[in-house]
Formats: sequence, structure tokens, C-alpha cells
Amino acid sequence: MENIIAWLNTPLTEDGSFRLWMLVAACALAVIILLAFLNRKRKQKKTKRIERRTASVTEKPKVKPALEIANLQGLGKREEQQDAFGASLLKNYEENGLLAVLCDGMGGMAEGGMIARHVVAGLLSMFPWQDCNEPEEKINRLSSHVYRQFRGHGGTTLVAALVKGGTLSFWCVGDSDLFLLREGKLYALNMRQEYKNDLLIRALEGAFPPEEAFIDPQAAALSEYIGKETVVCEHNRIPLLLRPEDALLLCSDGVSDTLTLTQIREAMALSSEECCKKLERGILSADIPNQDNYTVIAVRYHGKTTEEYKDGNEKENID
Repeated sequence: MENIIAWLNTPLTEDGSFRLWMLVAACALAVIILLAFLNRKRKQKKTKRIERRTASVTEKPKVKPALEIANLQGLGKREEQQDAFGASLLKNYEENGLLAVLCDGMGGMAEGGMIARHVVAGLLSMFPWQDCNEPEEKINRLSSHVYRQFRGHGGTTLVAALVKGGTLSFWCVGDSDLFLLREGKLYALNMRQEYKNDLLIRALEGAFPPEEAFIDPQAAALSEYIGKETVVCEHNRIPLLLRPEDALLLCSDGVSDTLTLTQIREAMALSSEECCKKLERGILSADIPNQDNYTVIAVRYHGKTTEEYKDGNEKENID
């Protein structure tokens, strides 16, 4: 022990003011400080990991956007794409709402695809509008323009839907379809404007037996289409109040004439993107020899509850 003490007391400088034990003590102190620092850093990292894990469990989930939209289009087994579609900018939804437009150019008439694209672009270029009467006026203006150019020998169907302020307004001409899926139930919101329906009305008035309306050679012909000098546009005069998770589907008859209503309902129960994928799989699986062009706009409404939109104005609803 005396030898160790003597060794530690060994002077390191000529004047003997700095000895070996001082160096050893300084090194020991440095090691203690370093270990304390490393231990503190380790505890800080552990605390941050715990905080991150806790935050991932307790933080609120991201808010869903008010709307979810997707589209699908295919040529089918036709040589030319005569469907057209478009939508207003989703980023302007809060201010203007979302307008979705779909047209199916009439294949048996001149330039159906060009007319369909012209009508989609024309209606979107006129949006947003100032009052509820504008859309019908603009649709008639577009139809009159097509009529003047083709003299009734060119045309297109139209289905347009406006989601704004938690409500749905729509305008339909021809036989393209608009569906609503609400709480698992599928609703067709528009009636096809086909000659068959005119014949059924005449049959109910006693002009001839109702079954003759279905076998008439012109039964499937359109009674209304964009391209007539004056067109009758079917629309809802009172906006339909939407509920959270309502799903909308605008589609050409290449979809609704190929798939069953059950297939459409099952697809609409999915997200908008998955809905489009499932519809296309169904169409391709059907493998119809003369499959028409097919086009879809799928919209899912994630917005506020209906109570938050009530403002005293009367609005139509579906139970």
C-alpha cells in the first residue's frame, strides 16, 4: 500500500507541484463525466422513442377529404372512343362545388365522339354558374349549337352532377345513368329518355297493349339527346341532401348495359378507385362480342353530416 501511495505521489514536474495522483484523479473524473453524459443521451433517446410510439397511437387520424373521385374509361370492342368525361378542379370544391360531366356520343350519327368532347368541355367552361336556372339554359344552348352544325344528324347523351354544400344537383339527357348508393341500397336517380318509355305511356292510355312497347323496333332509340334544336333535360329541381359516405356513379350505357345492378352496387360499396377497378374487371370478364365504349366517374362523399348543412331551405331527401 505504501508503495502504491509513493508511486501516486511521484512528481510529474521538476518543481513537484503536479503529481501522478492528480493525473489519475483527473482521468477518473473525465471518465465519470463521459459516462454520465452517455447515460443521459441514452435516456433521452429512449424517452423520444416512447413519445413517438405514444403519439402514433393517441394522435387524431387525418381528416378525410370532403370528396373522393376516380374515373374509368375503356374502348371496349369498338374502333373509336365516343365517350367523353371531365370534372371541375377538386381544389375549388369548397368555393364552387364539384361538377362532373359524362357524355356518350351517338355511334349511329356523325362525329359522336367529337360532339361528346365538345359538350363536356363546353359545360365545364361555363362553370361555376350563378343560379340554379343556368345549367338547363346552358345545356339547351349547347344542344342548339350542335343542331345548327349537324342538323339533327349528330348528338350525344349527357349526365352531369354537381356536389355543393352537402347537396347533389343533376342534369340528364339520353340514356347515360346516374346511381346513388346509400347505406347499401342502390338508387337510379334518372330515367332513361328512350322511345320505349314514350310508348309505355301511350300503352297505358290504351293505344295498344303494353308488351308492344318492348318489341317495337325503335324502342331503344333515344327520345332526347344533345343535338336536338330544343332538348328536354331531366333534372332535380330541389337539391338532394347528401349523407356522409354516399356514393355516386355516372356511367355510359357500356357499363350499365353490361353489368347487373348487383355488380354495380357491390362495386360502389368500395372506395372510388377500387369501384372503378371492380367495374372494369366485371366488364372484361363479361367479354361481350360487341362491347360498347365504357366510361365511369365515381364519387364518394365524406362530408359533414346533414344536420350541419340545414339552413332552413327545403331540400329533397331519400330515405
